[in-house]
Amino acid sequence: MKKTKRRLISFFFINILIIVLFIHFQSNPLFLFRFNRSVDSVSAYGSYQLISMILLAIVFLYLISYLGLIGSYIYNRKKDVDKEKFIKSYNFFDFFSIIPIFFLIMMTLNGWLFTLAVVDGASMEPTYETDDVVLISYHTDIERLDVIVFEYDKLYIKRVLALPGDLLVIENNEVWVNDVFIESTTYAFTYDGIIEEGYYFVLGDNRFNSRDSRDIGLISKELLIGEVILDLN
Repeated sequence: MKKTKRRLISFFFINILIIVLFIHFQSNPLFLFRFNRSVDSVSAYGSYQLISMILLAIVFLYLISYLGLIGSYIYNRKKDVDKEKFIKSYNFFDFFSIIPIFFLIMMTLNGWLFTLAVVDGASMEPTYETDDVVLISYHTDIERLDVIVFEYDKLYIKRVLALPGDLLVIENNEVWVNDVFIESTTYAFTYDGIIEEGYYFVLGDNRFNSRDSRDIGLISKELLIGEVILDLN
């Protein structure tokens, strides 16, 4: 019973940590366990919501069973006649003890390191198309021409054309960054200036069908979710 008590206590603290992480990461729009996700905040809303509800249901059922087991332990700890029955119940519960550990690891990875996103729209064609799945890293140094995901009025996936401190000139159908020719253009947009610190100038690869810095202005570093590091298709 001492071993059982130690395991129950360790699972208690694991469950507390799961609850803390669950609450802490609710502001992350791509957190798989996000409860208050809105339809307009993320592409493939139905898929994300279904995954979230399934995961939350598993966590909820596990916590209920755990609380029931704790109650049983407290009730039976002084009744020798019931110890064998309780241990059988615990052994059944212990078989599923990987569940809280799995969710703890999953929440940590998904909340702090990596997440998935589903592309919606044609703004990044031909690089990324609708329903493409991409892996996003939260912690990376953004460089010119990296593809990033950020949240403005909704989630966007765009390519970084100019970094903070870069001299960007868009005029006469040409794009120059730090006096280096980047590309020719035919879209009606001009810019001539240095990108402010903490901001990025972004464009969609599909220049003629993209809402980007030409429409919504420079993108603050505070709006960044992360960098696309892998196409999973």
